Amino acid sequence: MSTLNEKLRCYRPLMDLFFPRACSLCGIPIIDPNCEAICKACFSKITTPEQRCVRCSAPLGPGIREITRDATSNKTSCYYCKRRKWSFRRAHCYTAYHGTAALATKKIKQSSHEPLGIEIGKRIGEWLKQLDAFDSKGFACVIPVPQHWMRRIMVRYNQADILAESIALEIGLPVNRHSLYRTRWTEKQGTKSIADRLKDVRDSFACKPSKSIVGSCILLVDDVVTSGATANDAARALRLAGAVRVEVVAFARGVGAFEKSRSTVR
Repeated sequence: MSTLNEKLRCYRPLMDLFFPRACSLCGIPIIDPNCEAICKACFSKITTPEQRCVRCSAPLGPGIREITRDATSNKTSCYYCKRRKWSFRRAHCYTAYHGTAALATKKIKQSSHEPLGIEIGKRIGEWLKQLDAFDSKGFACVIPVPQHWMRRIMVRYNQADILAESIALEIGLPVNRHSLYRTRWTEKQGTKSIADRLKDVRDSFACKPSKSIVGSCILLVDDVVTSGATANDAARALRLAGAVRVEVVAFARGVGAFEKSRSTVR
């Protein structure tokens, strides 16, 4: 998907004279040519946790160090994911959902902040290339978590699509937007409990079998992972269509809602 921001990028120096850029988060003017929509001060507040679960990417602190390894499956899990069975192998989340990162996540959901989504996607791609546990050569394509066709007509904007395009461009993979689709309308999951999320999105995705899916490893992209319900059902559809492995990439990993409702989920 070619964006207006990309088409006008070559004219940026001239445009800055008449239409100076401002940070999408704090509003101050941006003068750094390497920054598009977020200033250095704001981006420095979006940190990548030094300690995180290698399976679900949840940040691990002094009070959350419970990491176990299943002897039969050889899978490592943490407090947040040890009881979860997912159709995707692991999640790579750039940051934790709080503070400035939470504000940025909310902003990129709006079409008016598309340049912010493009820049964040680029930063995620750069980060992935530095990860020892990630090798883009092992994947066939990048697939954004799709919207239902009715929502797509109504808003004509999908933040997962914007992130996926920038990430794919950075790591050198094609984007596949036509195989995975939603089979039914689902309400927004942000305010729901984890149990309700799992129930609401179950069997809400399907995938058309294709050469790019069958026998391939797929990189699934979304803006945020909290319960993992959406990513799990999308990955399940990809696996049923013939994908041999699915890994998830997201900007933020949310754990707050999961913490509150963990006792009700089995």
